[in-house]
Amino acid sequence: MIRKSQAAIALAHKKLRRRASKTGTELQPETLFYAQFVMILTTFPAQDFPAELILEYYRFRWQIELVFKRFKQIVQLGHLPKYDEESAKAWLYGKLFVALLTEKLIHHACAVSPWGYLLEVAPLSQPMA
Repeated sequence: MIRKSQAAIALAHKKLRRRASKTGTELQPETLFYAQFVMILTTFPAQDFPAELILEYYRFRWQIELVFKRFKQIVQLGHLPKYDEESAKAWLYGKLFVALLTEKLIHHACAVSPWGYLLEVAPLSQPMA
């Protein structure tokens, strides 16, 4: 468990109050107290894995989860229409290939000029008419 920054605590309290007002529920003092911390339960020994390291691992794991969520959206990877093991593997590999290729193309497209070449910069003092 690690205490959040004051800004993060204020944001968490604001979200909790907004949710409570929308649902018409009463906000408990304990809820506001627990919102001040980031808590992750683990079975790792505390002497070998300090809280900061566990949180760093969790952040890394969360990034992986986001990639898989994006892949599922890109190639509709939500269900597996195959029952044979070899056929299912081929289907998954094909979908994964399409997802990775799409990610690569999107990343590459963000770094390329839409014109395909550099534009010449004209001096600002030239008259327009």
